[in-house]
Amino acid sequence: MNRKEEISIKEKRVRELMKSLGLEGIVFKKQSNFSWFTGGSINMVPICTEMGFTTILVTEKEKYLISNRIESARNMEEENLKDLGFNLLEYEWFESKEYDLIKKIVPSLNVGCDVSIYSLKNIEPQIKEIRYSLTSAEIERYLWLGEKTSEAIESVLMEVELGHTEAEITGELAKRLWKSRIDPVGYQAAADERAYKYRHPIPTEKKTKKSLMLCVMARKWGLIATITRLLNFGEVSEKVRKQYRDNAYIECEMIAATNPGVKTNSIFNKACELYEELGYHNEWKLHHQGGAMGYDVRDYVCSSDSKEVVQENQVFCWNPSISGTKSEDAFITMKDGFKFITKPVLFPSLEIKVGDIIFHRPDILQK
Repeated sequence: MNRKEEISIKEKRVRELMKSLGLEGIVFKKQSNFSWFTGGSINMVPICTEMGFTTILVTEKEKYLISNRIESARNMEEENLKDLGFNLLEYEWFESKEYDLIKKIVPSLNVGCDVSIYSLKNIEPQIKEIRYSLTSAEIERYLWLGEKTSEAIESVLMEVELGHTEAEITGELAKRLWKSRIDPVGYQAAADERAYKYRHPIPTEKKTKKSLMLCVMARKWGLIATITRLLNFGEVSEKVRKQYRDNAYIECEMIAATNPGVKTNSIFNKACELYEELGYHNEWKLHHQGGAMGYDVRDYVCSSDSKEVVQENQVFCWNPSISGTKSEDAFITMKDGFKFITKPVLFPSLEIKVGDIIFHRPDILQK
């Protein structure tokens, strides 16, 4: 599938959504939706903003790039939007013409948008729903991203030495990801006791003395992969070894239960029951258990109140954690099973059986 074919599929989804909502157009301003609709193009400048620097307008018959002169050439040329059939609506950087251009194309302003702006109807929840089921081209890109991300984080941990700080380890990981133009959009690093104290351990200058938990959220073409790995210097205690295996077992049970058509709250409830059965009372209350992902780190986080249903070719990342350990790899749900996006490539692996499924999950790396 080439990009034109992929975008054609997405145009059809967008226009079906327009029809169902009685709209004459839909506007995409967020980086995530821009990348999704264009088959992997980028409209960001700073990495830290949710909003992009150019905008897409889709109508019943056409698709437009709305851009100031600073951004238009790169988007139309390097991102190939001209060749992909986008019409350019350009204005000067010192003018605020976006609203006028939308109104020129759709005078009624009966337009939906992924943010609240210009009094347009905010339809972000409905837009996210039509992103969930990946095309074959997106699956191919995601698997490439997962392989590169897995190799990067595991190769860094293979080389970590005692005394390295969380910050320098994280920096080395960023360097390896950037070699493949992968944006590191989020990190967690916990040396020693920080893994037991904090569920979101943002990297500090603390030195590693005995153990390390490392996590990265890595993005390319708008798609995001999340992965966690653990390292220990010296023998891993039996207590930690058992806890980590139990942790990974909960994740495997959740993955095995994630099938198209299944209600996501049932998967969450199953995980909570497993925590209790395995003797980790109320640990699930200390952090969310993960959920759906794709063009956002999490499209939604699951709970007992979740009403979403698993879609075919949707991406999930469960991240059950017990104080000091966590198990986390992204995967794609498919009609006949699932496929891991991230997985152990250099790390030793654990074999865990759930029903008829044999999982090979990353073990704690012992040095």
